[in-house]
Amino acid sequence: MEKVQVLMSTYNGERYLKQQIESILNQEKVEISLLIRDDGSTDTTIEIIKEMSKTNKNISFYIGENIGPAKSFMDLIKNSKEADYYAFSDQDDVWENKKIISAINKIQEKQEEPSLYISALKVVNENLNEMSIKKVIGNFTFEGEMIKNFATGCTQVFNKKLCEILKEHMPNYIIMHDSWITRVCYAIGGNVVIDDNSYIKYRQHSNNVVGYKDNPIKKLKKQYEISVENNISMRANIAEELKNGYEKYLTKGAKQVIENLIKYRTDEKAKRWLIHNKKFRTKSSYLNIKMLIAIKLNKF
Repeated sequence: MEKVQVLMSTYNGERYLKQQIESILNQEKVEISLLIRDDGSTDTTIEIIKEMSKTNKNISFYIGENIGPAKSFMDLIKNSKEADYYAFSDQDDVWENKKIISAINKIQEKQEEPSLYISALKVVNENLNEMSIKKVIGNFTFEGEMIKNFATGCTQVFNKKLCEILKEHMPNYIIMHDSWITRVCYAIGGNVVIDDNSYIKYRQHSNNVVGYKDNPIKKLKKQYEISVENNISMRANIAEELKNGYEKYLTKGAKQVIENLIKYRTDEKAKRWLIHNKKFRTKSSYLNIKMLIAIKLNKF
């Protein structure tokens, strides 16, 4: 039976936490251990975790300061114990019993190489009534993932090989953990499997830390603040982190993308390469136009 460590970051999740933990522990045909990091909760989240851990030896936890979900999940990777596979978990969803084994079945044949599984989502309301299915949409390449992340962390399952490589570098600059490990896996030539099926009820409610139904105006405002007001080029910073952490693993193609992203703000040749490279595109014309404008303005 495969050993799986589930990595959960909690923050004021008292309302739905118990139900989610129970669904994790009820996974079929795998041996589950659950490692929880609390990110500075002020409600009864920690009390719930302590109480449940008393009656289940498969639950372990530690308490940290509030550093946000991305860094909290990366800290969980850093502190994870040896297992065959690893999975991220939110605090408020519900997993179907076959969620983990379904992922393992898709990536186990390539266990000797870094492998990552990503699936669709069943988007549900607070009462778990289904609202929609969110399939994984994107250009499933390193270039496509560098333009726009298509992965949702709570669907991700990855193998021991990828986890070992991830532990070699904890990024100082990170947007979200799910996009980071997807980019790492593509950059080092790993195996990324996309599943149009869903085995998770992705609950949407008023207290979501990150939600499927985030207001698009709010998203644009956040992007503006990050890139323009703070004078940051997000992809250039991400490229620097990938180079600093994994240069010895990078594929030839990934190295070329990364070098041009790092240089494009001061090197016209690199900027032209990004603008004219047909691989550096998505299926969305609107997104491609936004990307090209951002590159020209040194805000990509």
